[in-house]
Amino acid sequence: MKYEELISNANLSFASNVFYESLRFSQDAIATAPNRIDGYICAGKASMSLDQTEDAIKYFKSAVKLEPNNGNIYFLLGYAQILSGNTADALKSLTKAVESNCDDALKGQIYKMMSMINTDQGDFKNALVNLEQAEGFVGLDYEILQQKAACHASLRDFHETIFTLNQMKLLQPNRYEPYSLAFNIFMELEIYDEALSELERAEEYAELTMAYYNDRVAYTLLHDPADDTEENIKTKWQQTLVAIDTGLTKGKPDADQVFDLYLRAAQLYLSLENPQMAVDILDAAANSILSYNNSFSILDDSESSNSLLSGKVTELTPEEEEAIMQEKWDNGEFDDIREEINEALMESSSDDPEEISEEIHKYLSPVDIIPKKKNEEEKHILTGEFKMEPLQYDMRNALYIAAYELLEDYDSMLQKAREMQASSIVENQYSGIYYELKVGKYTNKENWQKKYRERINFWTKRMLEDPTDFISASYRIRSYIDIGDFDNAEQLCACLPTDAKAPLMEEIRKAKARGGGENVDSH
Repeated sequence: MKYEELISNANLSFASNVFYESLRFSQDAIATAPNRIDGYICAGKASMSLDQTEDAIKYFKSAVKLEPNNGNIYFLLGYAQILSGNTADALKSLTKAVESNCDDALKGQIYKMMSMINTDQGDFKNALVNLEQAEGFVGLDYEILQQKAACHASLRDFHETIFTLNQMKLLQPNRYEPYSLAFNIFMELEIYDEALSELERAEEYAELTMAYYNDRVAYTLLHDPADDTEENIKTKWQQTLVAIDTGLTKGKPDADQVFDLYLRAAQLYLSLENPQMAVDILDAAANSILSYNNSFSILDDSESSNSLLSGKVTELTPEEEEAIMQEKWDNGEFDDIREEINEALMESSSDDPEEISEEIHKYLSPVDIIPKKKNEEEKHILTGEFKMEPLQYDMRNALYIAAYELLEDYDSMLQKAREMQASSIVENQYSGIYYELKVGKYTNKENWQKKYRERINFWTKRMLEDPTDFISASYRIRSYIDIGDFDNAEQLCACLPTDAKAPLMEEIRKAKARGGGENVDSH
């Protein structure tokens, strides 16, 4: 078969997504004419489509050797090097592509790729320079603006970030991403009124994705923390549960998002000292797809009654709306309107009801011919199979342990603690070990104090192996607290960084307030 025919067949196969055939024809073309570049280019493209990036790089390097001033080939080489993770060589190849005067249509893509490499390397200033270059070739582009916003945010230049986000909104006002990033910036800056306004702007203009409902949950839980008190924090948690329920019912979440929201809800019920509801939700999370499709609700009766606190307007049926309007009419709330209607009718030139009706209808638009809007959306159904990742499994077990501890169901607590000990994550193994010790204390198991001492020695040895093992240190401290050895707990706690020290010192303070210290000399 002639070279030209082989290249033609290779291109046809590539266009038809038959990449193995394209590669075979390309290789035959290379064997037929090893000094012509088309075969190498076709083979490189086919190899990239087959995820054989190292082979693609070899083919493009062969093509570059044949035509060292062909910028378009350097572009392909750089692209393949990016896919292989070789960003240093990719930058060199892409730079060479521009210097070798590749097609203008490629230059915008090249600068975008270079900016992505800069971003991955944390070089946000050069990323912005390359994005400006890309805009010079492709014009105002949503993806370029998205990258620019991310770079400005990483540099904490929030003024430029918001300016860029507004450009994104002007280009595509129905996309939620710019609203979400602006919302998170306002939350970080503690400008909570503007964060709420950003959500309201999104409600008016954007297509609301699950990200919106997650942002709504974050706002409800985290806004104005300085105003939180023991009296109102429970109301805030209840409002957050309603926000989570709204996300589940309206956000069209996937199975992982459902699982995550279930766990958030379970954590809130633990904070609200409702461990049984937390257990029910954790049970549902075991098969989030089935639970969701069967309309499992994360709200119990008391939380449903608090839905009015969420600030959301409950949708009423037409019958309920009609009943409310009738009640208002009977209570005289529409007397002024009724009087105006009566006066208008009295001024009519005719006493014939049919003529009056015809006169009125001249000013009314026909309604009956317009089909009624269907209020009910098609129910969102999850499909496929959900399988918990190890970390998700551990997170669920940790919440189970907290719930069973509040319920004083120590058999179930021990079962989950032992499941945690089988975790692939060392920190979670330690957590399982610690909570088995607590079960022994709660049930007054024989020699439970001795078990604590053995584990304290175990974690001490771990710290000797790694002095920065703050996890082992924290479990040593908690163990000292549980056996009432507050002196050792405080001494060890003083060695920790401030952020790790504060919560443990608070645990020591509360334990001391409850009493129960020990005579350390007896050990």
